[in-house]
Amino acid sequence: MLLSDIENAVRLDLFDPAGASQRWSNADLDRSIDRAVERYSQYYPNIAYADMQAQPYQRTYPYPASWNANCPVLWLERVLYPLQAYGTTLNAPTSGASLALAAGAGLGLGLYKYTLTFLTQGGETTPSPLTQITTTSGNQVVNLTNIPTASANSNNSVIGRNLYRTSANGNIPTLLATLADNTTTSYTDSTSDASIASTPGVPVLNTSGVMLWPARSRAFAEYSGLYDGANALASSGNMGGMGGAGRAASALGANAPAFTLALSDAELPRDNTILMRIFYATRHQLDAQGCTVPEIHCDIITLGACAYALEAYQTPTNDNFAFQNGGVNDRFDDTAIPSAWLRASQNRMKQFQQRLEEIKRQRAVSSISHTNWGRIHPRWWRV
Repeated sequence: MLLSDIENAVRLDLFDPAGASQRWSNADLDRSIDRAVERYSQYYPNIAYADMQAQPYQRTYPYPASWNANCPVLWLERVLYPLQAYGTTLNAPTSGASLALAAGAGLGLGLYKYTLTFLTQGGETTPSPLTQITTTSGNQVVNLTNIPTASANSNNSVIGRNLYRTSANGNIPTLLATLADNTTTSYTDSTSDASIASTPGVPVLNTSGVMLWPARSRAFAEYSGLYDGANALASSGNMGGMGGAGRAASALGANAPAFTLALSDAELPRDNTILMRIFYATRHQLDAQGCTVPEIHCDIITLGACAYALEAYQTPTNDNFAFQNGGVNDRFDDTAIPSAWLRASQNRMKQFQQRLEEIKRQRAVSSISHTNWGRIHPRWWRV
């Protein structure tokens, strides 16, 4: 469901058909929908996760970058650390495949770069060094040979390899193909640039280690950047010189928000091979490009948007309702609003708030599984 679908639903619920007598413009409805999504997200946020590389002897980290720049991180829900068993992460391939041109068509003309990664049950390594080749007219097929394979590992086996390639004269490799084994050493590439333009890029973190089970959820303190600003964290992972962290005189808002893990000295990471998985909350996306609101909750957004639209339109200056006296300092007078309109507006807002409370209780019930695996409370608030 996209924004246009919600707009149509709101117009139907408001009995506001298109035409000369239409009360609300699309801009009016979009503002009401935005307010409804904002309020809904406070009760039922969009939960995403990001993997972050631990740094040696470091407890404080900056907030993860949100999945969408228009939906910033609101708060952290959960932090899993360590995500994988220490020492099980595989090294990235140390060399790339050998490349040779072949007669045929498919690729463009120009310089192509190739790289590959190892795949395990837990994830994927970082990429190998790049190898490159330049295609010529009539020789627009590339044969890849000597594709590296991983050595046998009793604790963490390689189940496949991903091949990545740039576009002609490009610099950003994207997924070309997956070899679902650890034996194939050749591949013929005649895939056009357009076919891989929107495929995933190479991983920036090595997630190939064996996942720990059960997951270890860690206590953490949010907004610890008020004391140890994230901008004071050195790239090496250390806090810098003595007294260097948190002593800046700049405004608090100038410091990037951070969180601090409650780790004992023995649990501190010794190197940067350990990952943590951070689950964070953002507002929901609802625009022309996509929607993260569950389909079953779209009627709640419609209800809230109707309530906010009715509230905005009942303002006297919008609908020629009478002012008290027309003065500059005149105050809003709800007695000048038709009683039927006022009751309809209040009823919609009351229903919207009740639905938000219901999904809040449902979310609290479902979160029992965090501590009691599989034991879901039998009572449902809406039947």
